[in-house]
Amino acid sequence: MIKKDKERLRNLAGKYTEYACGQPMVERREKWRVHNRLQEKTYPFHIEDNGSYFQDLTPPLECEDRECRDLEARLLGAVVAYEVIDDDRIIPDRFVVDWCTPSSSGCDELQITRADNGHGSSLGYKTSQPIKDIDADWGKLSKRTISLDREQTERRAQLAKETFAGFLPVEIGRTSSMYSSGITNKAVHLMGMQELYLQMAMNPDAVHRLFTFLAEDNQALGQWEEDQNLLTLNHDGNQGYCTGSSLFSDETARPAANPVVSKDRYGYLESQESAGISADMFDEFLMPHFTRLADKFKLLMFGCCEAVHNLMPVLQRLPGLRKVSVTPWCDLHRLTETCRRDIIWCRKPIPLKLCGETFDRDDLRHHLQETLDIGKDFFIEFVYRDTNLLTGSMTDRVAQTCDMIRDMTRHPEGRRG
Repeated sequence: MIKKDKERLRNLAGKYTEYACGQPMVERREKWRVHNRLQEKTYPFHIEDNGSYFQDLTPPLECEDRECRDLEARLLGAVVAYEVIDDDRIIPDRFVVDWCTPSSSGCDELQITRADNGHGSSLGYKTSQPIKDIDADWGKLSKRTISLDREQTERRAQLAKETFAGFLPVEIGRTSSMYSSGITNKAVHLMGMQELYLQMAMNPDAVHRLFTFLAEDNQALGQWEEDQNLLTLNHDGNQGYCTGSSLFSDETARPAANPVVSKDRYGYLESQESAGISADMFDEFLMPHFTRLADKFKLLMFGCCEAVHNLMPVLQRLPGLRKVSVTPWCDLHRLTETCRRDIIWCRKPIPLKLCGETFDRDDLRHHLQETLDIGKDFFIEFVYRDTNLLTGSMTDRVAQTCDMIRDMTRHPEGRRG
C-alpha cells in the first residue's frame, strides 16, 4: 500500500470509527434493538439511495490501487451517509471482510445485458431467457459450483487490518447467506415473467420441477458455506442483505464461538416476481421451498417490492417470521386484517413524495401519518428506498424528512450531533 493510499484510508477509518462508537450510534442501536425485539415502538427509519444521491454527494475516490479504492468506496459510503443523512442507519463497530467465493451461473447460455441510465447506474437490465420450454431445455441447467479463494480474501483482510489498526477489530466472515439467494428471480431470468406465469397454468409440474431445482441449489450452497465455517453473526449492522431495514438484534447475538451456523442468525427471503400470482398459487409453488429455507434461520424478514397483504395468511406460516416489507402497493387496511401483530411492518412510503420534482412537506407528513394511524397496533419502521434519482440538490428535503419522522413519532434519539 503506497503512502498516499494509506493516509487516505487511515483518515477515513478514523472518521468511520468515531461515528461507529459515538453517542448517536449507541442510541440508534438501542432504538432498533427494542423495536426489532417487539419491546417498544420506537419507529426507526432509513433513507437509502439506488439512484444518484450518494454519487452526487460522495467526493471522488483518491486511492490509486484497485483494492484500496474498493475499501475507500465502502468507507466513504458509511461516512457520507452519516454526515449527510441523519436517519437511524447503524455503522457497525466491527469491520467484516467477506470471503471471496467465485461461483458459476448455473446456465451457460444465460446472458444479462445492463443499461446505463446516464447517471452512472446500471440497475436496468434484460436477460437472454434461454429456457423456452422447461422440459425440452432442462439440459441447459446445471448445479452451480463455488470455490473459496483464501489468498484473495486474506489480501483484502490484511488491507482492512492495516487500515483499522488501533481503531476497530477486523474480521473475515460472511454475513449474508446463499440460503437467501432468490428463486423466482432466477426463474424469470431464465424464461421471463410472462412465460413463467403461463407455464404455472399450462405445465405446473415443470414449474414445480424448476423451483425445486433452484431451491435445492440454494440449499446446497448455503450448506457449503456452513460446512466451510464461513459464517459470522449478522446482528450488529453487518447483515449482508435486506431491503433497507436493519436487522440489529440481541436475540441473534451470542458469545463469540466457532463455528457460527445459519440457525444463529437473521435470514431474508423475497419473491418480487410473484407479485402477479394468487396467494393459493404462491402457497402451492413457493411456500414448500421458502418454508425449508426459512427454517435455516433463527429469525426472518420477508419481502422487497412485492405487495404482501394478500399473502400474509400464507407467509405467516414461515418459521421465525419477524418482519415484512410493506410497499406502496400494499393495501394497509387489508394488511391490518391479515397480519399478526408480532410481525413488524417495514413500511416503504411512496418514494416520489421525497424525490419527485416537487417536495410538499405537508403531503409527505400526511402520507406518513396515514401509515401510523392505520398501523397503530403494529410495530412500524420507515424505509425510503427506490430507483428514482435523489440528487444532491435534494439534501435539504432529506434533512427535513428525518426531522419530520422523529417529530411525528416522538422518538428523537439517534439524531446526529
